Amino acid sequence: GQLISMQNLVELEASILGTRTQPIQLPHNEVPSDSNLLSLGQVIPQDILDTVIAKSGEIDPLEAELEPGQASLHHWKCVHSSGVNSSHYDRIGFAIRYMSASVKNIKAVCRERATLVCGDPGDFWDIEPDIQEEYGDKEWNEHKISMELERKNYFQDSQVTHFK
Repeated sequence: GQLISMQNLVELEASILGTRTQPIQLPHNEVPSDSNLLSLGQVIPQDILDTVIAKSGEIDPLEAELEPGQASLHHWKCVHSSGVNSSHYDRIGFAIRYMSASVKNIKAVCRERATLVCGDPGDFWDIEPDIQEEYGDKEWNEHKISMELERKNYFQDSQVTHFK
């Protein structure tokens, strides 16, 4: 099964079950906005959502409100969003990408770093340096290098130049 949990969902496309089984990622438009947590402001156009919903009777919206401190987990291809954050606290997005050593970023302009969980590191990623001192100066510098490499790939060909 698939676990999805969202906070303050108000739109149909907020959580559409079944979209994770699409053969490709649905097209996105980039609409940078201060009200969108995503740095590039990615949105799926409504006409594409309408087409996907019309093609499958199994796709139903799901609303699930989170309590403070809870998080949502979902497949990266699952169409999801959330409503306006009405609290006094920032909403935080945290992505973990767990992949095999054979995965290659075919759009990369530079090699990025990855943390090896187990097994062979493969040929396409540089391994993050080991931590010698928690929150040490060297570790912060290495983190800055890693984020700069990711930034170069993520924002290539975009007017946006930094993560939110």
